Amino acid sequence: MTSGNQVTLAVLNPNGRDPFVDYSDGPGEHCPGVHPPVNFHAYAAATNGAFYDSVEAVLADRERFDAVLVLIRRRCWITLKAVQKLKAEGLTVLVAWKECGPFQISEQLETTKALQAYAEILVLADGILSPTKVTPPRWGWIPSEEFWRKVRFVPTPYPLEFKAWDFSVPIEKREGILVGTREFFKPTRNHLRTLARSATLAAQLKLPVTVINGDKTRGRKMLHNLEASFPEGSLRIIEGRRPYDEFLRLVSSHRLVFQLDRSAVPGQIAGDALLGRTLCAGGNSSIEEEAFPDFCDGRTKDLEAVYEKVARVLTDEDEYKKAVTESQELGRERVSFGAVAGQLARFLVDLKAV
Repeated sequence: MTSGNQVTLAVLNPNGRDPFVDYSDGPGEHCPGVHPPVNFHAYAAATNGAFYDSVEAVLADRERFDAVLVLIRRRCWITLKAVQKLKAEGLTVLVAWKECGPFQISEQLETTKALQAYAEILVLADGILSPTKVTPPRWGWIPSEEFWRKVRFVPTPYPLEFKAWDFSVPIEKREGILVGTREFFKPTRNHLRTLARSATLAAQLKLPVTVINGDKTRGRKMLHNLEASFPEGSLRIIEGRRPYDEFLRLVSSHRLVFQLDRSAVPGQIAGDALLGRTLCAGGNSSIEEEAFPDFCDGRTKDLEAVYEKVARVLTDEDEYKKAVTESQELGRERVSFGAVAGQLARFLVDLKAV
């Protein structure tokens, strides 16, 4: 229960696909078939809580938790029913969009039924958690002052202080750039422009570039068409998904993750870069703003300056090591499990103070 920076959180995805995971003993180690302690599972793992898929299971364990974080999805009315049941039982309820980028939220609020349920959720919830710095929209009859009292940005945490989640490889074994985006057909991902700039960097700096094909046959055709933009033999295309631990080692084997994503999402690829003890540059995600501010377009608003910094760390070993050290320090200070658990505890205290 809440004491100082200590808080225990249940995270509930009502009627969701992910099964129960108990984080009483923290994040543990990577285990095949078990959801890693990232994204919304991370809020539970950072607080030694648990992840649930049913209201009844949460209520059975209610004495463990200071609050329940209920995830909102496209069918908002499912979340509304869960919030109503939890509030009727006297629990403190926070809510957050599962797909929480501003463009993602707009796509999900496309029916009057969803909008009506969302408006009721905002009134009932004790707090509204936003994993992005672009807060969710106020809708319905909740007063503006009440909405802004309830809402708070709390970044998704990463287990940076746990040795089992250090996926770094020695710096001398890192090579080239990993493209952080993989979707051609979501405009806000800016994937084509990322590839175009990566081709320029590959030619200027004589570095290899790795990209993961996320669009199956269509994506494969487009990537092979784009190979001509890269120096011969410098573009490596990876097909299919990898287990999370293998993916983190892939991330770490590169000197830098580069993307121009404009989705304003929480920033899992930036968090993955932190776990791989490497750099992430170019996007506007919240984790990038927290841990990689000098490389984040959200802070500088000047991509040319970002490109210059990228070139500098890719060609100067001392600058690279300095940037990695600084990002790790910022990561531990702002988005580590301990740091975010403290933010959650303060959030709950502030909500109850009114």
